[in-house]
Parts: sequence; structure tokens; C-alpha cells
Amino acid sequence: MNSPSSIVIGAVVALFGIIGLFMAAHAVDVIFYGVGLTFFVFATLFDFWLVKKWFDVAEHRV
Repeated sequence: MNSPSSIVIGAVVALFGIIGLFMAAHAVDVIFYGVGLTFFVFATLFDFWLVKKWFDVAEHRV
């Protein structure tokens, strides 16, 4: 995955994570709370994976 697409995908996934936090903060039901936190955790892990992939590619270029 090249750098511009990784940045765009990472930003969109981070936005979904923020939306998930707002869902959890304003939840009136346990299910919405759990779904919101799940969105946030998935977005965080996915963005960290993108950063790892970025540095792995950069390491092989040197």
C-alpha cells in the first residue's frame, strides 16, 4: 500500500474510531456502548497496524 492511500485510509478509520467513542459516550443501552467501544478499539489497532506496515516498508528500502 503506498503512502497516500495509507494516510487516507488511516484518517477515515480514525474518524470511525472517534465516532465510536461518541457512540459509547452517549449510549443509553449496553449494546450501543459495546459497539462504540469496539469501533474505537478496532480503529486504534488498525491504525497501529498501518504505522507498523509503514515502518516495515521503510526499513526494507534502506
